[in-house]
Order: sequence, then C-alpha cells, then structure tokens
Amino acid sequence: MRRVAILGATGSIGTQTIDVIHRLNRAGYGFEIVALGAGRNVALLAEQIVAVRPRAVCVAEESGRAELASRFPDLEIGVGEEGLVSLARRDGIDLVVNALVGAVGLRPTLAALEQGRTVALANKESLVIGGELVAAALNEHGGKIIPIDSEHSALLQALSAGKREEVRRLIITASGGPFLRTPIERLERVRPEDALRHPNWSMGARITIDSATMVNKAFEVIEAHYLFGIPYDRIEPIIHPSSVIHSLVEYRDGSVIAQLAPPDMRIPIQYALVYPDRPDTDLPRLDLTSAGALSFEPLDPARYPAFATVLAAARRGGTAPAVVNAADEVLVGRFLAGEIPFTGIARGLSAALAAWRGEGPPSLEAIRDADRWARRFASEISF
Repeated sequence: MRRVAILGATGSIGTQTIDVIHRLNRAGYGFEIVALGAGRNVALLAEQIVAVRPRAVCVAEESGRAELASRFPDLEIGVGEEGLVSLARRDGIDLVVNALVGAVGLRPTLAALEQGRTVALANKESLVIGGELVAAALNEHGGKIIPIDSEHSALLQALSAGKREEVRRLIITASGGPFLRTPIERLERVRPEDALRHPNWSMGARITIDSATMVNKAFEVIEAHYLFGIPYDRIEPIIHPSSVIHSLVEYRDGSVIAQLAPPDMRIPIQYALVYPDRPDTDLPRLDLTSAGALSFEPLDPARYPAFATVLAAARRGGTAPAVVNAADEVLVGRFLAGEIPFTGIARGLSAALAAWRGEGPPSLEAIRDADRWARRFASEISF
C-alpha cells in the first residue's frame, strides 16, 4: 500500500492522477489517496472527496473550508499555503504528487522533501524559482523527485540508456505552439482565444500561453538542469511540431535515445507513480504507421524572444528566475484579459529582468520579495 497526497487535485494533472491511480489499483497496485489539496474549485473537490474518501483536504479560502465543513463534518480541512504544507508533511504519506500551479507549489515541495519523501513533480515553479533550495533539501534529507512533465519523464527514461558522464546533451522537444507558422509581424494582433488553441495538448490557460511564447520551454530547461545536473549549455530545445517524441538524450558516442508516446499526460503520470515499473493499464498506444513524418527545426529566437529572457534569468541565478516567473504570470493574465498584446508578454519579461536589482543567494523570504516586486512591476508596465 502506498499512501498518496495529491496537491492540485482539481486541476488537469490532479484529475488525471486520480484516474491513473484507479487504473493502477485495478491492475493490482495498492494506492490509497489520503489527502487532496485544491484551490477554489470546491464543487469538484467535493465530488473527489465522495469518490476517494481522503482523510484530509485543503482549499484556497476560508469560505471554501466552511462550505466543505458543512458537508463533511468529520473531515480535516486546511486552508491556503499553510494547509498545503501541512498536507505535504502529514504522517503516513509515502508519495506527494505536486500538481499545483504557480509559486505556491515551492513550500509544499520543500516540506515533503524535508520529510525524506518522494515527490512526483508537475509544479514547474518548485525548480524554476527554488531550484537551489530544492537541491539543498534533497542533499540534506534524502528525498527523491520523479518528474511528471512529459519532457522530463522522457529524459529520465532516455538517461537509463547510459551513464551520466557519457551524456553529451539533453534535447527537449517543443511543438512550437499555435503560432509556429504565423507571420511574426502578425503576432502583435493575435487574440487570447487563438493563443489558447494548442495544437497537441489540452492544458490550463497559463501553461498554454507559456507554450505559445516558449516561456514554458525555458522553464523546462531550468527544471532539467536541476533534475539531472546537466549545465545549461548542454540542454537544447528543438521544435518538433507533432509532439510524438517527448525528448531525447545524445550520448558522447553519437547515439541519440528518444522516448515516444501519444500526447497523453496519463502516461508520464503513471510512470512517476510506479517508477521504474511499466504496467499495462490500457492507456493509449502510439500508432507509428499513422504518426506521419517526424520533423524537427531549430527554435527561432525572433519568434520566441521570451525564451532567451528566461534563460538569461536562469544563468543570472539567485532570485532572477522568481522575477521572470511572477512577471510572466501577471503578463499572461493581462494578455488574457485583453489589456496587453501577445508580444507584450516577452517585452514585459525583458523589462522586468533588466529592472531587477536583487542579488545574492535565494531564500524563501528573498523569493517572496522578488515575487511581490515582479508582480507589481508587471501590473504597472504599459506598452
């Protein structure tokens, strides 16, 4: 029996994780979902409580706690970031699935690792803004991170083909998003509904926009750096429009190992839950005969200027990644609200990084300060 806490349970990854666990249990595994952390979707969380019978849950606001308490009087219910941290530290949990969106995911990741636990990680911000803190927690407490993102799951699998010192580079694939073929001069005028039409994946609003700007891919480079200990100059993105190959590893002997699968997040979720097992739970199969040509092209820096800005923040280190992450969240929200053009996201990120003067090693307090500053800056900047 493995006892699991799912943070971000009502989001895309969280709901698919519950589906995968049901499939694994039918296949003979013994998973028990003992805790669910959610945001403001109290109605869906209530349905999940009825379905999986957790011992504890968490919601974003006190009003949600009161609503759930009236329906489930015997259930332990936490609120906000402290509630999420409490779930991650809860006794008797073997695996924490962190599918939270945003900087709120960092402290629960650290809390779980400080207990020496395994974290199945889909929360990018844990490594993007807190990579140095996460690395220190892993080193001190002996926990483990298994990535859920399809690209990092692919890298984990491809890295099993050789020794780490034999790796020449990691190659992270990107679909190119909905504007891969849009003339660059038209990007200023694209609409939010156009940007939300990802060609291959069904995801939340922010990550879909981040895929269109390639901010998401820069975040994935940062994640890969911390997950696998590979320098930034040996991690490269490549445009692969069909999203059949999820990432590749090139070894020094010239061999390139790729991982292929249908674009279904339940496959990397399942791999993270039962790593390194590969059970058959009737998830979709890849039909190579209908996959078509597998094409690749370099990432165009003129089309995706935000990618270089985020990588510049990563190389600068300290709290700079927290600045671009927070600014991006605000700028994406402003674009979706029709306040700024699509190209304003990249321009705003560049301006925020240039204006930030914070230096020194990151701490939770310093990261929060950088986050607050960047949100204010991104809210006030005009184009």
